[in-house]
Amino acid sequence: MILLFVAIFTLLQSLAFSDILPHDDRDFKCIEKSEAQRMVQDFNIDVKSFGGAELCDASIDFKKLANDLILLKEGRFTDSGENIFIRNFIDSKEYYSWLLSMTRGIDRRNDVTTATAYNSGGYFTMQNGWAKLPTLARVGILIHEARHTNFYSHIQCNQGPYMNSAAAACDWDYNSGGAHAVEMEYYARVSVLGENFHPVYKSMARLMAMARSNFVFNNSPIKRREALFAILKNGQGALYEIEKPLRREIPSVDGTLKRTSFGAAIFTNDKAYPIEMYGSTDALPGITDIFSYYKLILNTRLKLLDYEEFDTNQRRYVVAITEGNSSTSYNFLESQWSKEKLLTFQPAKSATTLETGEQGYFLIDQNHDIYSFNVNRNSFEKSFSFKWNPEFKNIAKVESHLLILKNDSKIYERTGNGDIIASPVYKGNYKDMVAIPLYDGFAVEP
Repeated sequence: MILLFVAIFTLLQSLAFSDILPHDDRDFKCIEKSEAQRMVQDFNIDVKSFGGAELCDASIDFKKLANDLILLKEGRFTDSGENIFIRNFIDSKEYYSWLLSMTRGIDRRNDVTTATAYNSGGYFTMQNGWAKLPTLARVGILIHEARHTNFYSHIQCNQGPYMNSAAAACDWDYNSGGAHAVEMEYYARVSVLGENFHPVYKSMARLMAMARSNFVFNNSPIKRREALFAILKNGQGALYEIEKPLRREIPSVDGTLKRTSFGAAIFTNDKAYPIEMYGSTDALPGITDIFSYYKLILNTRLKLLDYEEFDTNQRRYVVAITEGNSSTSYNFLESQWSKEKLLTFQPAKSATTLETGEQGYFLIDQNHDIYSFNVNRNSFEKSFSFKWNPEFKNIAKVESHLLILKNDSKIYERTGNGDIIASPVYKGNYKDMVAIPLYDGFAVEP
């Protein structure tokens, strides 16, 4: 009887796991020829432009699109659970049929290189950028573009990377239910209500919602707060939320801890690996950052030494230091890196916060002189009379608290009168730390 129970339990577990949809293109099964033909007919897909009707190999773009449609068709959601992003703009049971009703045709070109995709009267054109993205992001793009068929257009941005530009890249607010909103709603549903999605897909959805929703709405639907994330000398990650350390797994790679728009990542010069802040386990093994603008690393030939995504006066900037001892920034309007500028000094380290509390992107040379990135001149300039304290490894500003990680691996705090005291909260020996944004869009698990 016991053996029979174990056998039945194992079978049920196996069946339940087999029902989970893949998150990686390589894990999708071959599709039947009849199913592919039905997709082509239903969505009026220009098969030739997608590389032919490939049924198995996801390196061919047609199979990528087929995988996306399978996720939309077979994804299931529960009815129990709430989230500020879930407003029922689209019925959770009707994503596939809704997409079908919004689509007159889909083809594949690279005629608008500044976009990942565009919608012209219900005809979707997927660009090279679309083909380089993982399944989750591609599905989000399909939902996003489908909303444009109902005449939901974008407006100019009052914050973020496209601030003060002619680009219409933002929605006024979330309540309007525009293209950005229905995309965020899908991500939230997957993360909170998804029944048969892979855990990696669900975690990616949560990070995608956080990384994008904080700047694509001129009136943000979420509120941000600052927290400290630190890596202990033993390699463990610690998230300090309301001064309570929460253990977090970090990617098993050698690199530099960086702040991102969704939280934090480990930068390794040629990639960035996201850290899961909202969950207590690492559900993102080997996943690279395609959520924040660290994703730009994946499509550049630049040999990078350092990289920073940061906001100044509500505008988002991305600046990189290359192996040629030069700096370059990303021009979002033109979707390309600026011409490299040779640095007049040799940087020894970088920082995003100074002991005065000033924030930005700073390089420090071997003489401890500080050079600040001037966003107007697009260059680094020596603009401080004081030097970087060589005893300081890193500085982070968390709300009103200025925290200093010294070379002795201890975290200190600067008091209101300027004294530097050992922190009574951040106890232990640390390798690195960074101030990170947390948002009320999702709960932080203990």
